[in-house]
Amino acid sequence: MATDQQPQPPRTQLPVEEREWNHVDWNVSDSGVLALTMNRPERLHALNFPMLHELLELIEDARNKTEIRVITIRGRGTRSFCSGDDLKGMEPAPGDTSATVHHQLLVTIRETPKPVVALICGWALGHGWELANACDMRLCADNIEVGDHRVTRSIGLNGGTSWFVPRIVGLGRALELLMTGRHLKAEEAHAWGWANRVWPLEEFDARASEYVDQSSGVSARVSISAYENLMSNIERRSIRNKDNDLFPRICDIYAIIPSVSGKIELVYEGEQEGSVIVAQDLIGQ
Repeated sequence: MATDQQPQPPRTQLPVEEREWNHVDWNVSDSGVLALTMNRPERLHALNFPMLHELLELIEDARNKTEIRVITIRGRGTRSFCSGDDLKGMEPAPGDTSATVHHQLLVTIRETPKPVVALICGWALGHGWELANACDMRLCADNIEVGDHRVTRSIGLNGGTSWFVPRIVGLGRALELLMTGRHLKAEEAHAWGWANRVWPLEEFDARASEYVDQSSGVSARVSISAYENLMSNIERRSIRNKDNDLFPRICDIYAIIPSVSGKIELVYEGEQEGSVIVAQDLIGQ
């Protein structure tokens, strides 16, 4: 049957102003701050593939816009920044995997030539913790609880935690967190250097806004992006291997397998599809 309806261009070819955003709210301030707000409060802003896609599209769009000087990421409200993966359903589209979407988002954040700042209230756990780790700075309220307890469930890390955390808090502290699965509260996160700033929850929005606006102010318009780019240049090179593939060095072991002795042992088989390293199952060998 004939129709007058014209074919629509692919979503990513439409200007961001013309796309529909179901999981991430956004706005650009007069001072050049792109504020991204994850908006799934009923799931404590747990990540699913539609929300990961929206974050990725908005950050990719902002990378080369000169009017955007700083990007912030937060969860709506004060209960949660991001509670991790949505265990009730990730809602993948055809072709969606950790390697093609989640890892791509983390690498894009690291390769964005302007500061990306996590504004954290409440929980940042699992993949939410990884998202915060990928940002350049973490500004926190005093009600935070952050970390990755997947080791206690024999679930492997999958989003760069073993690469990011030693660079943020040091190797010894990173090993303690990743081997025990314990969480950090505000005072310890600040003392360890994971949280750049911690403010009382009732003051958080005003103090964080002032801090970010200051960073994007007139006196820093040229230098702040250049400094971020300079300091992250070596890191960005190490994110890619000699073949320019994404994520081989910030990936984690995808699965950890309890051995016969009851201890966790890992045997690296090598890089698999998507540059995810899989641990060999040692049980019964």
